Amino acid sequence: MELKRPVFLLTLIFFTLLLQAQTDSLQLTCPLSNGAVRTIRPSDKDYQKTSEYGVMIFSRTDTLVQAVHDGSVVIVKMIDEGRYDVVIQYRGYYFWYAGVQSPKVKTGSKIKSGDPISSYKQGELLELLMFYQEEPVNPRKYLKCK
Repeated sequence: MELKRPVFLLTLIFFTLLLQAQTDSLQLTCPLSNGAVRTIRPSDKDYQKTSEYGVMIFSRTDTLVQAVHDGSVVIVKMIDEGRYDVVIQYRGYYFWYAGVQSPKVKTGSKIKSGDPISSYKQGELLELLMFYQEEPVNPRKYLKCK
């Protein structure tokens, strides 16, 4: 009986490390093919020490917002005249595209990384937020933009 506890603890540690490795290996493609991350707020310069999450992305040439990761569309909601929020879920992660135009996906759609999810007006800022469960995560650590 005494052997069960150490085996259980080792198994728990193994799965905890495995989950951390999955989190650290997460890679997100840029939602704009020619997009670049823009520094808007002073806290953007040192995003790892800030309580503000989300990233602003800009492009002068793109016309489509693309999925940053595979997943399922869980929210497509109009927030203002002509503006929508689109949320894509992958396992415990939620990728929130704020204020996009003309969604090209519907709630329940399965998508792949790079699939078009909405229109983009050249020169505007696209805000991308990321959550794990209900905790905000700054996507800059995982995002592959210029």
